[in-house]
Amino acid sequence: MKWGISAMPSRTSWFNKEVLLQIGRSTGWVSIVYFLGLLFILPIQLLMIYSDKTKSYYPEPNNLFLINFTFQIGLMVIVPVILAVFLFRFLHVKQAADLMHSIPLKRRRIFHHYALTGMVFLILPVALITFLILLIHNTLDFSNLFNVKDIFYWAGTTLVITLLLYSATVFIAMMTGMSIIQVVLGYVFLFFPIGMTMLLFFNLKIVLYGFPSDYFLNRQLEKLSPITYAAVLDSRKFQWNDAMVYIIFTIVLYGVSLFFYKKRNLEAASEAIAFPKIHSVFKYGVTFCMMLLGGSYFQEVSYRSFSWTIFGYVIGAVIGYLGAEMILRKTWRVFGRIKGLIVYLAITAVVVIGVHILGIYENKVPEEAQIKNVIFSNQFVFNPNGDIYGEYYTPLPMKEKANIEAVRRLHQQLLTDKNINQQKENSQSVNYYVQYELKNGSKVTREYSVNERLYEDFFKPIYESKEYKLSANEVFKLKENKIKTLTIGSGPVSNGVTLSNSKDIKEVIEALKKDILAESYEDSRYFKGSNIEVYLGNDYSLSLEFKPNYQNLTEWLKQKELLKDATPNSDDVTHVLVAKGGIKNLEDIEKVKTDIEKSTDTLDVTNKGQIERMLNNTSTDSNNDYTAVFYFRTGHYYEVLFFDEKHAPDFIKDHFK
Repeated sequence: MKWGISAMPSRTSWFNKEVLLQIGRSTGWVSIVYFLGLLFILPIQLLMIYSDKTKSYYPEPNNLFLINFTFQIGLMVIVPVILAVFLFRFLHVKQAADLMHSIPLKRRRIFHHYALTGMVFLILPVALITFLILLIHNTLDFSNLFNVKDIFYWAGTTLVITLLLYSATVFIAMMTGMSIIQVVLGYVFLFFPIGMTMLLFFNLKIVLYGFPSDYFLNRQLEKLSPITYAAVLDSRKFQWNDAMVYIIFTIVLYGVSLFFYKKRNLEAASEAIAFPKIHSVFKYGVTFCMMLLGGSYFQEVSYRSFSWTIFGYVIGAVIGYLGAEMILRKTWRVFGRIKGLIVYLAITAVVVIGVHILGIYENKVPEEAQIKNVIFSNQFVFNPNGDIYGEYYTPLPMKEKANIEAVRRLHQQLLTDKNINQQKENSQSVNYYVQYELKNGSKVTREYSVNERLYEDFFKPIYESKEYKLSANEVFKLKENKIKTLTIGSGPVSNGVTLSNSKDIKEVIEALKKDILAESYEDSRYFKGSNIEVYLGNDYSLSLEFKPNYQNLTEWLKQKELLKDATPNSDDVTHVLVAKGGIKNLEDIEKVKTDIEKSTDTLDVTNKGQIERMLNNTSTDSNNDYTAVFYFRTGHYYEVLFFDEKHAPDFIKDHFK
């Protein structure tokens, strides 16, 4: 690296012209490349869109990030990191560091020269591209694609995220003495909040029975990292309250970087970690992260084997500890330095065993007198507003004492059966979530994988209560006047019935509510029906279900002479093959069908009356007594459905006696 910096400081300006020229010569090319990249990605692409008379490429309006999104995000997450690496390269080369710090400039001023110039190198390309897009917008007709507000939204979002990425990488430059380590640790640091959060939640689920990891992991965690937030800008708006947080972090990282720069020793060049006092933090931090990663990996690949999971934790910790030692000491000869690893593993084992023995978290079931209300659901997103106009419907809290006590009884039984449930998780298990709101304002949330068949006596009183049905079913939160259209039964074998008349829609919703309130727990588990698509406008729709046991809705469709169009009927089916026994593995439906066709002990049903009875009594639960393949007239379409002894027609039971 060549240096040509004057030994005389500037007396007329706070900025040293020679230093700025040196920075421009060594790293200005990054800014130029950034500008050219953005030029081809946005302004030139906009001109191509304008010249394309067929409009074969025309992204959704009001979001400039949708234009060459992948390339935009690629530049956004790479350029600021590369710029920070090249700017502070002089810190990681002994000769360059000595030369730079020999000039009569205080460290504070040197840092500001480099750090602020880097920010200008990021801001200028975005500002120029913004000007060009504004010029294109005012000159050509792009009113259908974006407006001036969208342009400034794009520019502001890009700057906020790139400046945070840059400041974070500058901070890492102060922590290390090697540029390659700066790149690696820079991205690790940027992903650390979301990565660490996910690892912690996943592993807490492993070691703590009932920990609701999915509940926490589905709370917009992408905001924890500017890189993951950038990755969803094509589908999610950047919120300005998040922007303020990012700006604050940028300022804080800038200040902390300056602090460590002034404390940094010149001899730290070529050292993996520049400050000896944080060697232990780095070493045990890497050990802890690798331990969590190892446990998570072996938990998944071993299908939740306890012994293999423990092996994963140990081997992860060993790899992390020895790897960190190799990086710090710059040699692979570290296998004799394992005293710290042994102490770490011992402390970790004591903590985990102590938590399990005490069982403070796992065994906590609030007393009924402490509980204000409870939410019980197999949905994993809880929204206190209970709004159905979102990604998931959130059940409303239940306040009746009988339901609170019923949920508590089920909860206590799940704790009693902890070992059984952990060993017998399978395809029949469903994740259930319990959230108690206590009278003191705190909340207790738990998640359990439950095989409903084993707990039918506990589920039945909850499911059949009116309060639960009003809480758990979206239809009771629907406002009929907001429904644009309602389609019943559209699918591979029927066109379905589409209703747009407000009177018809209201009557269908009322009939559906009556049927749900009258439905028994057993029927809710057994029957699977046709889909009801409720379109609410603004590209938002809601899916409900029309089951064969819904008598009120069935009667309404009969009166309107629409039932045949709303559900499959015997005219749609050529024949049905029935075999004795259920199916344990439904992963290969084609093989199930082939095995039944090859079987010599089957019942082939062609009578339309019998087929109609079968259609009204089928279930999708493969853990039943009879398996039936329905062959439809539409193409080569077929469905594999099931019957239990209670719902199977007599002619089937008589045949297999």
